Amino acid sequence: MCSPAAIGPAFSAIGSAQAAAASNKAARRNYEHQLKVRERKWMQTRTTYATKKVQFEQEVDQSNIAAQRAYSRTQQQLNNARSLAILENQEDFKKMLQNEGIIEASAAERGVRGKSVARQLVMNNQNFGISQAMRSRGLVQAGYKAKQVNEDTKTQLKSLLNRSFGQVAIQPVADIAPPPPVMQNVGMTLMLGMGQALGAGIEGMPANSGSNSWMNNSSSPTSNTFSTSFNTKPLVSGNYMNYSPKINLFE
Repeated sequence: MCSPAAIGPAFSAIGSAQAAAASNKAARRNYEHQLKVRERKWMQTRTTYATKKVQFEQEVDQSNIAAQRAYSRTQQQLNNARSLAILENQEDFKKMLQNEGIIEASAAERGVRGKSVARQLVMNNQNFGISQAMRSRGLVQAGYKAKQVNEDTKTQLKSLLNRSFGQVAIQPVADIAPPPPVMQNVGMTLMLGMGQALGAGIEGMPANSGSNSWMNNSSSPTSNTFSTSFNTKPLVSGNYMNYSPKINLFE
């Protein structure tokens, strides 16, 4: 027979076990949700990084193409300056020859010879030399300018590449997974609760006195009665009371 004192703790134990099971289920569901969120964030991060890498590669190609165009344009301008200098030099050389012929013809008509004619011819050559020197200086300056333009283009290219590379320099790393939840032991909770219910039931049972009949069999021709009599004598030891039962199974 179950003691009424054990009913409440028993239901409480069952309720605690059910609560522990529900808590475990909620913790497991929350942990699975955190893992899905982490996986989705990681996939989004990887996709974004892959897109940035593609953009970086395209920017590198476009920057290199723009730099090569700038180099080609500068070299073409320098070549044009050299070609123009050659053409102008040829024109000046022709003028020098014409002037020389004019000077000699004029001197022959006037009958002028000697140092005066030589002086005029030298001055004509000097004029041609001065024009060549100025033209050479212009070509040197154009070369310096072309070199400076190329250096500026190279610096701009390097700056663009560094700025583009800064967006993909640090490769993303997946974050640490959340720690798994600590599950409650449903079986242990139920066992402890039932143990408390059993203890409460034993404490709530009435004290045994005299002889209590456990089993009576009146249908048998020979009536045998099994009874147990507990002759208890309290022994006090400290703060505890010990019982020394004497069990007689047959009277």
